Amino acid sequence: MAAKKRPSKAAPANGTAVNPPESSINNPQPKSDDSSSIAPAKVLLIFKISLIFLIPYFYLIFYHYKIESELRRSILINAVVSLIGFFGTVTMIPVASKYMLRRGLFGLDINKKGTPQGSIKVPESLGLIVGGVFLVVAILFQTFNFTADSNWLVEYNAALSSICFMMLLGFVDDVLDVPWRVKLLLPSIAALPLLMAYAGHTTIIIPKPLVSYVGLEILDLGWIYKLYMWLLAIFCTNSINIHAGINGLEVGQTVVIAAAILIHNIMQIGASADPEYKQAHAFSIYLVQPMLATSLGLLSFNWYPSSVFVGDTFTYFAGMTMAVAGILGHFSETLLIFFLPQVLNFLLSLPQLAGIIPCPRHRLPKFDPQTGLLTGTSDGTLVNFFLRQLGRMSEQSLCVVLLVFQAICCCFCFLLRWLLTGWYK
Repeated sequence: MAAKKRPSKAAPANGTAVNPPESSINNPQPKSDDSSSIAPAKVLLIFKISLIFLIPYFYLIFYHYKIESELRRSILINAVVSLIGFFGTVTMIPVASKYMLRRGLFGLDINKKGTPQGSIKVPESLGLIVGGVFLVVAILFQTFNFTADSNWLVEYNAALSSICFMMLLGFVDDVLDVPWRVKLLLPSIAALPLLMAYAGHTTIIIPKPLVSYVGLEILDLGWIYKLYMWLLAIFCTNSINIHAGINGLEVGQTVVIAAAILIHNIMQIGASADPEYKQAHAFSIYLVQPMLATSLGLLSFNWYPSSVFVGDTFTYFAGMTMAVAGILGHFSETLLIFFLPQVLNFLLSLPQLAGIIPCPRHRLPKFDPQTGLLTGTSDGTLVNFFLRQLGRMSEQSLCVVLLVFQAICCCFCFLLRWLLTGWYK
């Protein structure tokens, strides 16, 4: 997405508001002009970026680890279906954009205000296409991998139900512009199908240095574990939503985290001899590969300069999908480290979200139309923090810096797991 401008509204009584993703929806205007076409997809750029991940990913699958042929076959079938989803997304976004403009679902890019690009109507809520294609791909994949009596089928469908529920609630948020306090509740509702269908373990492994103090190696948390799952789903969904404000950031961070999740899953499958453990990580792959492919299709339009906005529909969809993958794949601790930039952004945002410090409607950098550079404000976001520390820079450069930081945090997670292996757990 990109910084977006909504129609004028009265400020909330307490003066607090969450930073919305980069664009906002204008009031529905059925007679809006939809004759303008969006810029072509940056498919070649996306292909080059994808190679950074695809080369090590397929190296691990085919050469580094000896993965069972049947499991490898399922992963590759899922990858092929996901590739179809990528092309489906790229094909459908231009068509859907015309309908969004026709119905008045568009935004103006605040980070380009004062330039010709700042007055262009950018179609909003294109995350709806990504989520729709993802669901079709994920449902079709069941034909190749799950039988009617599969133990994983119930949880797989429950996961898709939660993702679909979250996507629809995100679209409602895009259209109705619900208050931020309500935004916090939406993921808690969408996570219910997953929590009700969850039949996995509710135990945790006590870190080895603490075993002598606790007296147990494995602790059953019962309902507390499900409460943790519920809170994790809420955090992941909202953390993607508030770490926003510049072209390509929401989809970019999703792509980086999804790539890290896939590599982590393959590493765990290759290093384990437990069939149930392998299946849990394969289950995560079956969800994340289609999400990554469809997100790359969206990124081809959302990268700077963005020709579409993704809306809360996408941020909620992406956050819930990764939360579900982490929960059912049983690597929620690792997932939180992958989300380290989002955790930092949340901590920086907390004083404003809690109303301790006044919170403007748009917590965005200041744009100078003369130079085309962004300047950090005092608002508590990682975007503004980086600008205050590194100085003014262009929107595209800032996005690249933030995504590189996201990738570094993911690499730090892999290093941390390697250092703690055998000592921590």
